[in-house]
Amino acid sequence: MIAKVLLNNKEQNIDKSFDYCVPDFLSEKAAVGMRVRVPFGFRNNLVEGIIIDLPEKSEFENLKEIKSLIGTEPVCSPEILKLCLWISEKYFCSLYQAIKLTTPPGLASGVSEKTVKYANLAISQTEAFEVKEKLRVSGAVARARIIEALLMTDNIPLSKLVKERGGTYDAIKALEKLGYITIESERIERAAYCEEKYEKTVAYTPTEEQKTVIDYLNTAIDAGRNEKILLRGVTGSGKTEVFLQAIERVMGKGKNAIMLVPEISLTPQMVQRFVGRFGNKVAVIHSALSQGERFDQWNKIKRGEVRVVVGARSAIFAPLQNIGIIILDEEHENSYKSETSPRYHTIDVAEKIAEDKKAVLLLASATPSVSEYYNANNGKYTLFEMKNRYNEGRLPEVSIVDMRGELFQNKNNSPLSLKLQSEIRKNLENKEKTILFLNRRGYSTFVSCRECGEVINCPDCSIAMTYHKKRETLSCHYCGYTIPNVTSCPACGSKHVKYFGTGTQKIEEELKRLFPTAGVLRMDTDTTSQKGGHEKILDMFKNEDADILLGTQMVTKGLDFHEVTLVGVLAADTALAVDDFRANERSFSLFTQVCGRAGRGEKAGRAIIQTYQPFNATIKYAQNHDYEAFYKNEIIQRKRLNYPPFCDIICIMATGEDLEEVKTFCEEIGSKIKKSKFYGNEIFAMIGPDAAPIEKIRNNYRYRILLKCKNEEKIHPLLREVYEEHEKSRKKTFLSIDTNPINMF
Repeated sequence: MIAKVLLNNKEQNIDKSFDYCVPDFLSEKAAVGMRVRVPFGFRNNLVEGIIIDLPEKSEFENLKEIKSLIGTEPVCSPEILKLCLWISEKYFCSLYQAIKLTTPPGLASGVSEKTVKYANLAISQTEAFEVKEKLRVSGAVARARIIEALLMTDNIPLSKLVKERGGTYDAIKALEKLGYITIESERIERAAYCEEKYEKTVAYTPTEEQKTVIDYLNTAIDAGRNEKILLRGVTGSGKTEVFLQAIERVMGKGKNAIMLVPEISLTPQMVQRFVGRFGNKVAVIHSALSQGERFDQWNKIKRGEVRVVVGARSAIFAPLQNIGIIILDEEHENSYKSETSPRYHTIDVAEKIAEDKKAVLLLASATPSVSEYYNANNGKYTLFEMKNRYNEGRLPEVSIVDMRGELFQNKNNSPLSLKLQSEIRKNLENKEKTILFLNRRGYSTFVSCRECGEVINCPDCSIAMTYHKKRETLSCHYCGYTIPNVTSCPACGSKHVKYFGTGTQKIEEELKRLFPTAGVLRMDTDTTSQKGGHEKILDMFKNEDADILLGTQMVTKGLDFHEVTLVGVLAADTALAVDDFRANERSFSLFTQVCGRAGRGEKAGRAIIQTYQPFNATIKYAQNHDYEAFYKNEIIQRKRLNYPPFCDIICIMATGEDLEEVKTFCEEIGSKIKKSKFYGNEIFAMIGPDAAPIEKIRNNYRYRILLKCKNEEKIHPLLREVYEEHEKSRKKTFLSIDTNPINMF
């Protein structure tokens, strides 16, 4: 029996399979998708691999044998392997990298099912009494205590026998060997949520707008056809109820569903809604779970114990069978795009799976991405729009505050305008809640010397470090490098070191100064880094005496608190002042989404946007909640400048520790592209080779080429050739090829 084995061998950087013989003692258990240990190389070092095929014959002779299997069953099916091949081809990565996306989390570190071992008597009560007395007389006290405990209670965990009943593990083993007791194992699930915590809900009568969408979804679900739908629904229009009722229909047809949210900060409330409706038929997958919890959730899905998977980007690869619908909420969010290899976009993968499964794909957002809305208007998706809030409430009234006049006219040097301070005060008096959004974390953006102008940069990355007041540290938000706070300039020795910009910690401090009796919660990556951090803060904001929730992008979407009547956007200009063609799109989405957190209950909502650009068109569109006007203006600009969706942008990035090697390698790629038949035809613009905007990260230099092309698929052969030549050369430089990258740094 022959097995084609794909090696997980980072040192060799090999992306091909090798033929091995399957020994007789493994022939019945060997299967496609099984993990194995095989000898490799001249020294026959054992390396891990995965069986990707079991052909009858091999073209090679004198094959080595598989030494052992890892685990008791395949970690991925032939169907999943087919998807992985598609991913490796499309996103320029190794097949093993693609397979790792689909396999249980934590396999490399030995994660396994959690079990508890129990002890029971293997002899009668009468015999047990006699044995106990003999053991006591002979001085085997620990053994006697174990028998005594089991005479009183059956099925005692071994840990309890040791910790509470005076036994020892050696005594337990001895009693088992003598045949006096039996040991049995029971699998214990590490729960990702507590079902009892969530109130049960039932479907409610939909609005006319909701009903139109639900009816169309039901027709597609009943027919079992692959349908692609984009739903634009204003904040508070009831998109989640549309999801729930569509999934209910899917489950009624005996099929299953995947429900994706863009980031873990949205997961707690979505889990609450879904567990409240579907109970323990819901599995949850996201990065905030422990490896053990994720492993158990993955296994529950694989065993078919759940019907709905809720999670962030990685949940698209859950081993769910018989999928009837895939839903991506907040489809415009950047976090659906992976920024590490494989650099996949979740929408692309979801489309592929939905096509293969003949399932419905539903993308939803209050502010769809410009490209996807363009696609919907041009027939790629069926477009539905819900323009009214579910409770017939008005969208919040949005005011714009011109911050240019705050300091000189109002003599106010606070980052909170006088108008915003006044509105917060009203909310505190009326026992209503406030959400404040700042597009930064930390205390200040950067630290510099007022005498010589020296900026404190990360030594490993060409980026300024951020000051964190609570810990009195400077941290790099790219590599994590952290040092104690600087009190004198390292360049000139001056003590005049100043913090520039405003971060969430600084705003929190200002809020406590202005409103000393208010309950303030801060929600950013610093306060949510511990397990359950997001859920804990949201629960506190909902249930405890907290008046103001201050946060970064985590507070801009998905939160549904009826007590929130005021939203403030601080320093709106920081979102606009970004060297990226998507800056207007991202800013409009952020402002619209966060303003939409206000007035979702019976009381009217209001929002304030603070800016130094009060006449900026994007801010004006957000003030009026006018997505259509924003889109029409933006699509004209995109077409004029030849940006997506009217082209594809390819980022080819070379990185490495040796600057000259990286530069030379990138120049070689540039030369190859210019000589190709695609240059000047399919490829109509090439920027670089040149240093990336952030030239160094984690001590690796970065050079890049940006290509603008009519259609990435048409130049895919050229890009594939570049990728494969690099892989074969085993250069010390690392190469990445990213289609329509989210970040251009």
